[in-house]
Amino acid sequence: MVKYSTLENISKEVLFETFMKTADGFKMKEEVELDMFCEMLVERDYDPAISIGAFDIDTEELVSFVLNSILKDNEKVAYDILTGTVPEYRRMGIAREIFNKVKTLLKEKQIELYITEVKRNNIIAWNLYQSIGFEIEKEVITTIKTSYGSRQVEQYEIVMKI
Repeated sequence: MVKYSTLENISKEVLFETFMKTADGFKMKEEVELDMFCEMLVERDYDPAISIGAFDIDTEELVSFVLNSILKDNEKVAYDILTGTVPEYRRMGIAREIFNKVKTLLKEKQIELYITEVKRNNIIAWNLYQSIGFEIEKEVITTIKTSYGSRQVEQYEIVMKI
């Protein structure tokens, strides 16, 4: 069982540790270090007050999260920076519930649009996003910084009206 809350009191180190647990099987896991993760959060204006995590009630461990920001050039648009769930907690409806809570928070802040990207080959993530109301806006190529340099990833930019 889990409980949900915003991430205001959660360190970037805990976020990174949880991200690494969620990145099982992904090449990116080997390519990202804590300083790069923290830099990405700063570059994308991570806002813990509009980001939600799920915590195991027994261990208090962060097991799922959605990290968000408000776009600098349009305060009516929120951006999903990163989403992840630890493998043992997948397929339990946790991510769906986090997004429900995020939508409520964004409505309270009078956000009108929620955007993110999803890798074109990540069918499981795309199915979740689509089921909660996201639609494909366009195909994009995103450059991801890694400890080995950078690489390009084919993604969909997806949007949801709040």
